[in-house]
Amino acid sequence: MPTYFSESRCVELSLLDHLDTNLAIDWPGTTVVKTFKQAYSSTINLPIVAVRLADTSTTRLEVGSTTFDNRYLLIIDIFAKSDGMRLDMADYIKTKLKDSWVNYTYSRASGSTTELGRIANGRDTVTDFVTDARIDFGDQVDTKDRFRQSISIRIRHKDA
Repeated sequence: MPTYFSESRCVELSLLDHLDTNLAIDWPGTTVVKTFKQAYSSTINLPIVAVRLADTSTTRLEVGSTTFDNRYLLIIDIFAKSDGMRLDMADYIKTKLKDSWVNYTYSRASGSTTELGRIANGRDTVTDFVTDARIDFGDQVDTKDRFRQSISIRIRHKDA
């Protein structure tokens, strides 16, 4: 019997999948990761895109309703090779996010620790581009942080 992941986890994984699929085609050699530990690994080279769910905002769908309207704040960090690449990748990613993407319900088979199953379950849509800014750590900085950009988006999931 499979174990199904929470909606929050599925939102994060669906965005990772969407970016990984598109970047593999249009920006070959880009690695998409979920954690900073992976991004700073000595075995992964630039460019890198890291995606993480930072916050969930929950309100009632309407007065008296027991249905919640969740909005998710996701942060996308770009670790680029140059200033030009940083800007181009940020614009590219925003373009790929503006039209929504497929949300999947992910599950793991009982006993499996690596293989994930997935079923399409609606769409995720950006409701707000919160930030799109260069991260400046100063002159003495790790190579991976030299040309870094952070994009934060608020999204809404709608079931199929």
